[in-house]
Amino acid sequence: MDHEVIVIGGGPGGYVCAIRCAQLGLRTALVEKAALGGTCLNWGCIPTKALYSATKLIDRASTAHEMGIAYASPTVDLARLAEWKSQVVTTLVEGIATLLDKNGVELHVAEGRLDGPGRVALSTGETMSAGRIVLASGSSPIEIPGFSFDDPRVWSSDDALALTEIPDRLVVIGGGVIGLEIASIYNRLGSSVTVLELLPEILSVVDLDRRTIAALKRFLKQQGIDVRTETAAQSIETENGEASVRTADEASIPADRVLLAVGRRSNTAGLGLETVGIEPNRRGFLPVDGALRCSAEGVYAIGDLAPGPMLAHKASAEGLALAEGFANGRMRPIDYEGIPQAIFTDPEIASAGLSERAAKEAGREVLVSRFPYAVLGKALGMREPDGFFQVVADASDHRLLGVQIIGADASELISEAAVAIENHLPVEAIADAIHPHPTLPEGLKEAAEGALGRAIHVVNR
Repeated sequence: MDHEVIVIGGGPGGYVCAIRCAQLGLRTALVEKAALGGTCLNWGCIPTKALYSATKLIDRASTAHEMGIAYASPTVDLARLAEWKSQVVTTLVEGIATLLDKNGVELHVAEGRLDGPGRVALSTGETMSAGRIVLASGSSPIEIPGFSFDDPRVWSSDDALALTEIPDRLVVIGGGVIGLEIASIYNRLGSSVTVLELLPEILSVVDLDRRTIAALKRFLKQQGIDVRTETAAQSIETENGEASVRTADEASIPADRVLLAVGRRSNTAGLGLETVGIEPNRRGFLPVDGALRCSAEGVYAIGDLAPGPMLAHKASAEGLALAEGFANGRMRPIDYEGIPQAIFTDPEIASAGLSERAAKEAGREVLVSRFPYAVLGKALGMREPDGFFQVVADASDHRLLGVQIIGADASELISEAAVAIENHLPVEAIADAIHPHPTLPEGLKEAAEGALGRAIHVVNR
């Protein structure tokens, strides 16, 4: 055969898998039709977080007078901001291309599809063969009736992150991670933002406790973001040149632009699945076993094609584990329960492991402790007193089951918890470790101490 491994899709799962396969001595080809790095790098995670960081400066500048430091009112050069964001993306894409080359991965810029057992057909007319084919083609935004991306008034997340304009009124349909992150960015840029969520609660697909969600909704309201749950968006209407979103309860919400962020669907169309007898399940994922094998011999699926959370680091972990399994004959298991997640709202939310609710539903007796940011000297010095750390541990053996953090830099703070959960450590591992003072990670230590009934800076309960 031409290759030992062919990977279709150059996103965070595909390119990582290809590089690791090549490092382990496997003849590897990567097929990518658009841009290396996939949605995450080009139109998702990286541009969102770059803009989150940039727009945070607007908020800080506008409130610096509270510390006795005054700035002129911030102004936004949208074209320059868009150019800077694109430079960040371009630098990272070029870095991936260099890594592929240096590691000996054969890159094909083309669309790839299965062409029967062991074969991949490219849009260039070429056909390749391999004993193992990894499908890593990612996902795309979903449309709903009444709202089409063909309508110039309707934005996908790609459109919103292109930064072509700052609408006076932005209606976000979907209170999930993508919708809320972009809502936060445009609220800082000056848009009046309304979020419509069909379900009874925002972030419904993330395992977060009610206290965390309630805190986020309170903070979003304080920032002027109007969040409406149990609200079904039905259509866009135009009257006297003014557009509005009509809801099922007959409300009419003025909208200069509408961001449709109701979820994503696996990119399975055009992969040639029918040529090897693979069928997506009812949710659109490709069924896989514990070794990420599809029903067809020699075909594997990772990332957004495989069941589980649609997270870039989940895709990368699967790509690495799969490559090592190819080379060593046994794939190390992935702890999906412990995969951390970071949500870039204001304030940030990060979690790893089980929520209090999920742990109790699993029949566990738990120890739960929370420690507020408002008690941390570092948080007060940063003018970031909002939020808390939450620790959930097993009452019988004190094993750390889950951590939730809502507050400044939560995304940077969750990794300590993820390591502890992944390694089945007791909560004492964090409580007994000496943390530098004054820092934000002290909050996690204090929450761990509280779970053991030995809190110092809050009252034990």
